[in-house]
Amino acid sequence: MRFLKDALAKRPTLFKRLNAPYRVVFIDDESLEEVATFNLTKSRMYMLFSTLFVLTVTVTVLILLFTPLKYYIPGYGNNKTHREVVRLKQNVDSLADLIQAQQAYTQNIKDVIAGNYQGFTDTTILDMERVNKEAMNSILPAATDIKKQAIQSVKEEEKKKNR
Repeated sequence: MRFLKDALAKRPTLFKRLNAPYRVVFIDDESLEEVATFNLTKSRMYMLFSTLFVLTVTVTVLILLFTPLKYYIPGYGNNKTHREVVRLKQNVDSLADLIQAQQAYTQNIKDVIAGNYQGFTDTTILDMERVNKEAMNSILPAATDIKKQAIQSVKEEEKKKNR
């Protein structure tokens, strides 16, 4: 209990010392002449150092925001570089996909050549007559189209003769 009373009794002295005046004197060592004298309190010193800290932080932030130094901050960049990074990342991704597809293709070719192909094999028997007929149909136009073109060319020749 006595400790609590002592602590409460000391508290007002702390506030009194906070506002107690102190004299700060700067003296030149060679001539022992007073260069500057300040009458300060602890509360004024606290305010002075707090103000200096805030000003220092503010000036530093302003310098970083309004000068090219901001580009040295990790993660900071302008829109142009951000778009360039996104475009390059897309190119790298597409190239990686292309390389993966080419490697799979090459591996499949190697497996086929080595006789190790494990995929689906087409074992249906082809009707060669039908295949040949379809091949001819794909090369030549249909017979009805040939007739129509022949009739049309004959009619055009007759019109030229009649003129």
